[in-house]
Amino acid sequence: MRGRLRAERAAYEHALYGAWQGERFAREEKLQPFKRYLSQAKATNTAKPSQTPMEALAVFQGLQSAGIPIKITRIT
Repeated sequence: MRGRLRAERAAYEHALYGAWQGERFAREEKLQPFKRYLSQAKATNTAKPSQTPMEALAVFQGLQSAGIPIKITRIT
């Protein structure tokens, strides 16, 4: 359920960002070259770091404590 909520939130933020950019372009008198906007978008789009092994372990331990039958083993 959390994954679906996260997906819905991401879709909402994506739509909101698109609307904001559309309005931004509509208000400009003269558009700049496309490369300028592309470089600005890349600078503001920072990827979130991936989940650490300890965070993943905490997620699975939480599921285990909730009663879900999960076997947690360490792979080396």
